[in-house]
Amino acid sequence: MKRALLKLISVFEIVAGLAGIFAAGMSVAGLTAAELAPMLWYGAFPLLSVIAGVLLWRGSKFAFELSVLVQLLQVPVFLTERLSLNLGAIMKLSISAIWCLGDCRVQLVLGINLLALAVLIVLLSCNLRPN
Repeated sequence: MKRALLKLISVFEIVAGLAGIFAAGMSVAGLTAAELAPMLWYGAFPLLSVIAGVLLWRGSKFAFELSVLVQLLQVPVFLTERLSLNLGAIMKLSISAIWCLGDCRVQLVLGINLLALAVLIVLLSCNLRPN
């Protein structure tokens, strides 16, 4: 059962990564929102997700740790005018709150990507290594 869940997670990481690479490329080309490319580190983070998924599928040595890192980085949602951490922007189901400072000229968005959190919890429950 654990191996099947790990395979499912690896497919999810690959598909999400490929979607992120495509979205970052479209953003760089000016065909979608301009802020999407830097939010996804110009495709570097989605590429990391694809690599983690492929390594997890193959059962490579550091695949589990890399997949945990990829999912962990997607859990927080933090957005301001000048800084953003929203690495799960392509595939997410999040809860967030918006805070306004002054007359709402400065906004702060804090949230949690519940999809990444669920995948992270399943991934951690599948840890096959003995403690």
